Amino acid sequence: MNAPSPVPSGVLALVGEQARRQREIEQRLLDHLLGRGLQLVHLPVLEYAHPERAEGYRFVDRAGRLVGLRTDFTPLAARLLAPCLGAGPLSVCYSGEVIRPRPVRLRQLPELYQLGFETYGVAGGGEDALDLTLELLALAGVPGADCLVSISLAGLGERVVRRVTGRPPVPELVELLRARDADAFLDLVPQPAAAARAVRAALLGLPADTWADELGVAGEVARVALVCARLAAAGVPSVLDLAPRLAGSYYDGLEFAVWGRATQAVLAGGGEYRVDVVGGAVEAAGGCLYLGVAMEERPC
Repeated sequence: MNAPSPVPSGVLALVGEQARRQREIEQRLLDHLLGRGLQLVHLPVLEYAHPERAEGYRFVDRAGRLVGLRTDFTPLAARLLAPCLGAGPLSVCYSGEVIRPRPVRLRQLPELYQLGFETYGVAGGGEDALDLTLELLALAGVPGADCLVSISLAGLGERVVRRVTGRPPVPELVELLRARDADAFLDLVPQPAAAARAVRAALLGLPADTWADELGVAGEVARVALVCARLAAAGVPSVLDLAPRLAGSYYDGLEFAVWGRATQAVLAGGGEYRVDVVGGAVEAAGGCLYLGVAMEERPC
């Protein structure tokens, strides 16, 4: 019988050289962000939990209020900084642990240490966020040429489902797009030959000009195609992802994930979103590195 773990599932412990190396990389990346004028923020590990959100560890404090451990920095920073976002653009950076009951990536890596940045009050900041994310990865020893960047637009898969079915999207069909299972998708919603070819081309990652017109999303994916072309010119492989699996639910514009070739895991991600403030909403964009995975991608 195996002895129980001394810590809960999903909590990271580093010792010796591994801890020293991660701290060194963390400081190098934070210095780079501070040198670009970003402000360092220290965000709390606890906040009052929202009862309708079930993810993460949560407990009741002595006053009977529901408290949760942080599971993500981006929405936490947005909630805490919202009162400060009416006076113009603001850029911040952060680092630290997020606490999750189980790993959320495809590989079961106990990586919970994040380092990232957020820019508030700037429209269409997804491309700049991607560029800065790739800069940080390169500083961590992972050049963009050794990665694969998947890029999409929030809700693109749902819009494709609506276009080919003529009905509101159902989760089962969107999930088949995420799984790239064209056969099962077309079994459930048979299409004319041209549309079926377009669905298959999209899920195979073929260039958007081979399928976007037929699926009615040419105007939307034109922006993503430009980003992919710019990355290709810089020697960074990329693909347009019709329905990304790992994007944050709060993204509402351009979104991206950077995959490592050695680990076959997500090294970083980010995108565009909005922050609700008094009197409206503020546009924002950011990116985040998973330091432990990046270190495993370049172990020396």
